[in-house]
Amino acid sequence: FKMTYRRVLNHLTREQVKTKAEAAFYERTQAALCEVDYGRFEELDRKIKEAMAALPDSYREAFVMHRFKELSYKEIAEVLDVSPQTVAYRIQQALKLLRVSLKDYLPMLVWLVG
Repeated sequence: FKMTYRRVLNHLTREQVKTKAEAAFYERTQAALCEVDYGRFEELDRKIKEAMAALPDSYREAFVMHRFKELSYKEIAEVLDVSPQTVAYRIQQALKLLRVSLKDYLPMLVWLVG
């Protein structure tokens, strides 16, 4: 009986140590991944700001009004005193330029949005 008791106790002790080691490994891995992800997100944020700043003013203005202020093409056209077709063209061109500027980051952007 004592031998069986010791075997069970040893087994449980090993399992407990194994579980603690796995938990510690998981926590260290998660911390490392968070640091890497945070660094990538900071880099992505910086690149987006740079790409937005590089847009011509008229493109950036229309793009920001539409995407961030959620104005319609018609509302933007009234504010900027241009036609809705001009607004559509400016937003289309802004998107085209942003895609080119951020092409290396598109997989990460898709992952974030998706």
